[in-house]
Amino acid sequence: MLLQSVFLLCFAILTEARTHLGRTAQVIEARHLSNETTYDFIIAGGGIAGLTVADRLTENPNVTVLVIEYGPFDQREDGVMIPGAYFPVPYLWLPLMSTPQTALGGTSYGVPCGRVVGGGSVVNAMFFHRSDAELYNAWEELGATGWGWADLFPYFKKSETFTAPDANYAASHNITWDVSVHGFDGPVQASHAPYDYPGSANMYNGALKLGIQPALDPNNGRAQGIFRLLRSVDPKTQTRSSARINRYDRNAARPNYHILSNTAVSRILFANVTALGVEYIGTTSGEKHTVRASKEVIIAAGSVHTPQILQLSGIGDTGLLKSLGIETVSGLPGVGRNLQDHLVLKVNYNYTSNHFPNGGSLQSNATYATEQRALYDDGKASAFDLTGTTGNLMIQLPLSNWTNDSASIMSRAFSLSPSDVLGSDVDPSILAGYERQRAIVLKDINVEAVGGLSWNTGPETSIYMTRPLSRGSIKINSTSILDAPLIDYGALTDPTDLDMLYAMYMKNRELMATSDIAILGPIETAPAPGISNEQDIKEKIKATLQPSNAHQCCTAAMVPREDGGVVDPQNRVYGTFGLSVVDASTWPLVAGGGPQASVYAGAEKAADVIKKRHGLL
Repeated sequence: MLLQSVFLLCFAILTEARTHLGRTAQVIEARHLSNETTYDFIIAGGGIAGLTVADRLTENPNVTVLVIEYGPFDQREDGVMIPGAYFPVPYLWLPLMSTPQTALGGTSYGVPCGRVVGGGSVVNAMFFHRSDAELYNAWEELGATGWGWADLFPYFKKSETFTAPDANYAASHNITWDVSVHGFDGPVQASHAPYDYPGSANMYNGALKLGIQPALDPNNGRAQGIFRLLRSVDPKTQTRSSARINRYDRNAARPNYHILSNTAVSRILFANVTALGVEYIGTTSGEKHTVRASKEVIIAAGSVHTPQILQLSGIGDTGLLKSLGIETVSGLPGVGRNLQDHLVLKVNYNYTSNHFPNGGSLQSNATYATEQRALYDDGKASAFDLTGTTGNLMIQLPLSNWTNDSASIMSRAFSLSPSDVLGSDVDPSILAGYERQRAIVLKDINVEAVGGLSWNTGPETSIYMTRPLSRGSIKINSTSILDAPLIDYGALTDPTDLDMLYAMYMKNRELMATSDIAILGPIETAPAPGISNEQDIKEKIKATLQPSNAHQCCTAAMVPREDGGVVDPQNRVYGTFGLSVVDASTWPLVAGGGPQASVYAGAEKAADVIKKRHGLL
């Protein structure tokens, strides 16, 4: 029976995929595909967006889908699955570096993004939050019609299975939620950690003393105040709920759903402006092949590599393409522009009398770590239930709640023109779109959260600047997909971002000085201990911050073509047929907080858009 099954399996793979897919879902290999193999849909990129769309399309047994992913499958290592053992390095793009950052002294920085089946959901810190409703409404205002808060809300719910914490534990740890804004039968497991460090109470009470209000539920469209972090973790096993698990493994019996891993999509194949399929290359073998799509090619390679694939395929700025000898299929100067990310500033401390345990204890105390791992392995609440080195609480606020200086910060921001930030040698459509973005961001800056603060109760506070006005870019530097593109964060090219970071840093000083935290004796060691002069502190911030929190987005924006747009509100690439983009590169503006929940929801909606387009709903 085993030999017979193997024979039937090989026969199924080697035969035309569109009509003769096998009886078992396949992790397919390139050698099993011919240049004439055809699927209904080919998806370039097997991260959150790609696997979500593949999952929903293959719910129809008559639809065939091939996902091509640059990276491998993870091996369910502890560093992937167990929050407290968090170690994403094996599945990151390494080495991947930015260009020298002009506003940061010419320093180049790492570019963290997942290279694995499941993408960011395999390597992220597992936080699962939505942004303020105003953010999604701003997307719609910028031209992403049908992508406002009310439109996305049902897809947020559709994507998740929310499990409420134990009532007694929740009451004693200030955890609140609103069941009406959550889903209860979606693929992603969402839960709160059943363990906490004693210092969380100090942070919570300190925040209250500063007038920071608790949020009932940050997923209700108002992600502001202080709140307990929700995570994409299965509460039954306290293990990561990645897209690989919740969007592929659970459907492993679908014969119409194939994944080709360790393979790069090198370019899209066109007949005139109609996408016919893709060319792909083995990342180790270097062999090139093609595969065809009868309905649509869908790009979901992430905000760094989606624009790279588009540009290599002749979609982008015509001057850039011509300089590399690439024939233009659709001249879209917005491809690779509008890069946004969250800036991260770490503030470090020593203490005279901190609580034990705290957010650094797993790393600094082997006895405690061994004890906590034994509890975790026994299914009991443990520090290993928390993502390594993190805490449970987050503070997110609009600018006016971070500082009394918001009016002068906004005044300085309004004094800058788009060309002051982007330069004068930028296509007029890019400048026009950015001018609209600035107007909307500055309009909402005092009602929408612009940053977050999370103290891990131990050696580190993380400050996140989530509403940047600076913009970066992605540009190919060769005609090979195996060569990294030029990645320019454009960090702090708008000095308003540094003003906002400074405001958050100073608010953090206020928080650490409240009686509830001061009693622990925190002593800052970085970035600016003992410094009070604003300009000196800003220089220290510039020397310390990281320009990326692995939240890259917005490089194939869903805005009108005349505003530098790349895709329309139906995810279709302007000037082409049979080609769409479904990942975070389509966002006009970066989401606040962790982007994971927004990527899932956006992909859920995109799947319905694609189904409707092809009469599959």
